[in-house]
Amino acid sequence: MAPPSKYSPEFREEAVQIALRSSKTISEVARELELNSETLRGWVKKYQKQQEPAADAELTVNERARLKELERRNRELEMEVTFLKKAALGSTGRCNIAGRTGAGGVAGWRGSVVRGCRTCRSERSGGGGRRGSRSARSAAR
Repeated sequence: MAPPSKYSPEFREEAVQIALRSSKTISEVARELELNSETLRGWVKKYQKQQEPAADAELTVNERARLKELERRNRELEMEVTFLKKAALGSTGRCNIAGRTGAGGVAGWRGSVVRGCRTCRSERSGGGGRRGSRSARSAAR
């Protein structure tokens, strides 16, 4: 069994409060109180751990309301993203997002098979290539 502490619980609590409220380091406060800095540091850690809410603690009414609001907002944003992805596909099946082409290549290049836009995930094929283009030859095989 450990020997009884030479510091009273009141002294410990007061030392911890001084350390937490002070702009000084724990080592400086310990030196002023004539304590070992590691002793004071241990008291501070123990105090902070006791003040932490338990991981499985129930949410307060305000926290539940905030969580519910954030979940609602998240659903709205997910629906908006889905809508905008669908709207990004033009009637030609090509992505109309600036700087993107449905062909997955350079805008205006007409010989490719459309591989799909990474932004809107379109996967339509086409490309209006010329006769004898690579896409037409591979389709004929």
